[in-house]
Amino acid sequence: MSPRKDGPGALHGIKVIDLAGTVATGYCGKLFADQGADVLLVEPPEGCPTRRLPPFATGVPAPEASGMHAYLSANKRSVVCPDHAALIALAEGAALVIDDRPGRDRPLTLGELESCSADGVLLSITWFGQTGPYRDYAGSDGVCQALTSQIDWLGEPDGPPVIPGGYQAQIIAGMTAFVGSMGQILARELGNVSGPGHLDVSVLESNLCFSEIEALRGFAGKPTRERLGVNRFRATYPLGIYPCRDGWLGVTVLTPSQWNAFCELLGFDDLAGVERYQQSLERLQDADELDVRIQVRVSRESAADLAKRGQALRVPLTVVPTMDQIFDVDQFVERAAFADVTHPDLGTLRLPASPFRLYAMPAAQGGAVARLGADTEAALRQAGCAS
Repeated sequence: MSPRKDGPGALHGIKVIDLAGTVATGYCGKLFADQGADVLLVEPPEGCPTRRLPPFATGVPAPEASGMHAYLSANKRSVVCPDHAALIALAEGAALVIDDRPGRDRPLTLGELESCSADGVLLSITWFGQTGPYRDYAGSDGVCQALTSQIDWLGEPDGPPVIPGGYQAQIIAGMTAFVGSMGQILARELGNVSGPGHLDVSVLESNLCFSEIEALRGFAGKPTRERLGVNRFRATYPLGIYPCRDGWLGVTVLTPSQWNAFCELLGFDDLAGVERYQQSLERLQDADELDVRIQVRVSRESAADLAKRGQALRVPLTVVPTMDQIFDVDQFVERAAFADVTHPDLGTLRLPASPFRLYAMPAAQGGAVARLGADTEAALRQAGCAS
């Protein structure tokens, strides 16, 4: 099922069942499928939630039009389960069953999982976890980004915080859940745990890793970081995006050597010699003035040329590609960071490949996305309950 050059993947033989079909559970399952696990997406007759997420292909009817669903679902089997008895049969021998339910209201209980998979793990990826006063609250990516304070310092000083949009919080939670699940499975294989267990992953807590600097500041008794404005961050200046004649240039300058090399790149010999500018915080004090000089200078240059010459001087510079250009970034091309995924209605899509590469047993490169319920008959027959 998974297109692979060197046989089955590292997780061949592991069965994973996703009963939720959210972005978080979908990304967790995608990582398992990329590595060769047999991942069953158990869907309701109308399809799982990711099938209703944009972007949608023009002229393709629901529930097959979602590009987001295609990204999350390559090499998975799609099964429409007729009843609860069939669900228990499908879960036979599963290493992992994923849901998104807080509390006890879940499609497959821990006791039922024990009856069909003695060492199975029930993984719940919920917005706020299985306990606490927020357990039953409604959540979203933006809610989690707000509650972890990671957006508090983004935006203009006198304006509101800026929410990045998209599904980043859920993607991070899916990755976190994959790592946690592998740890749970490994503990079972090592004989350190036995029997079924419940793995609790909170989208909110998965995103606390983005607040680590603020947590340290609070621990040290220092005031929290104030919002300084767009492209203004304490302890690193310049750190931001500047317009060039042919696009945008991303700039990060932290150390004295990087600052001096950046000045050399732009011909700012007078600034390189300023003693106080060897400290990033001191440069930040004069950011309004320095920004004008930087912007005027780079506006006449090519972003790609500045990035190349800057990197030769060991300054962290990069072009900022548009979404149309990202597929042609030479680093991504060389490392095959995107792969072709096929869908019977959407055709061939170029989508991000697995973010890590195991030696000897590489991840699937691309694959196929199943239509809603395409694998129902075969999966139910295999489970001994064909309709």
